[in-house]
Amino acid sequence: MERYYFFIAVVHHGTEFYVLSQLAGPLVAIFLDGLPALTLAYAGHWLSEADLPPEGRWRACIWCFVGTTLFAVVMGLSLIVRAFEGRVVGEALFPLLIAAEAGGIAGVTAGYYTGRARVETRRAQTVSDALGFVNDLIRHDLRNDLNVIQGHADLIKANAGSGDTETEVDTPSIIAEKADEALTRIETTSAVAQTLTGDADFGQVDLAAITTEMVTQIENSYKIPVTTEIPDRAPVTANNGLRSVVDNLLENAAEHNDADDPQIRATVEINAETTRLRIADNGPGVSDVDKKRILNSQSGENNTGGLSLVQVLVKRYGGRVWIEDNEPRGSIFIVELSRPDAEQV
Repeated sequence: MERYYFFIAVVHHGTEFYVLSQLAGPLVAIFLDGLPALTLAYAGHWLSEADLPPEGRWRACIWCFVGTTLFAVVMGLSLIVRAFEGRVVGEALFPLLIAAEAGGIAGVTAGYYTGRARVETRRAQTVSDALGFVNDLIRHDLRNDLNVIQGHADLIKANAGSGDTETEVDTPSIIAEKADEALTRIETTSAVAQTLTGDADFGQVDLAAITTEMVTQIENSYKIPVTTEIPDRAPVTANNGLRSVVDNLLENAAEHNDADDPQIRATVEINAETTRLRIADNGPGVSDVDKKRILNSQSGENNTGGLSLVQVLVKRYGGRVWIEDNEPRGSIFIVELSRPDAEQV
């Protein structure tokens, strides 16, 4: 579009050189509508390399078209009004060209900054979500671990020199275990925050090992047996934040299970190009209306923030997550991730 403006301007004013037999007027006219046309041409090239998503570039192009059309229509209507009033309307193409070019410049500028505002808003929301997750983890998970450590440390202090062999043997091991869990949570938090803000590097992660470890923690925390069907290895493309995905799904299955005999089953299935994690429970189940809502809710909303985090992380890993009904009761949360060896083929 911008090239056409410049071409029309050059052809139009080139004929003026011949008709008027002078240079001053046509040169000024070329400057007035040729320079904006060149500006638009440069704006098109600059926009193609701008830090905007594809939809942002298209939005700027649409704004450019709308601005061009609007300014040209307004100028055209003003010329028509002048003609109806009996005024002399000379060389209508010249003001129409300038108006169209000015509208195009205004439109592409407004479209670009609107796109930038949308990008910055999304980034700010992403950072806010990451900070909210870190805050929730520190307040809940790390606080629980530190409370256990503090409690057992106080127990050691209170029984110092009492000769209580059981306390002296078990308590230090529990403290060491909880300290390791706290350190692991900190590493996981860092990976999750980097993933949410788009600064993470993904590599090969063993889903089988992570699931086995998280199952043990859930069994110890909730005293609910978890049946597993997990291969020796199941590499997927992700990062250490995958621990939070598995942890949240297992914790959800245990925490909201209202069955008299609660049951959880964790399965890892390796397919040709993907690997699936299936977490099934015999809890209250999830209605069709709630299946999408709970995966897209905000952190802290109706206690589904952890599931929302699962959805976001899995999408960043290039995978997908969905919910199916379990029979005769309960739900199945399914996470599908790509296999590193399949990506290299």
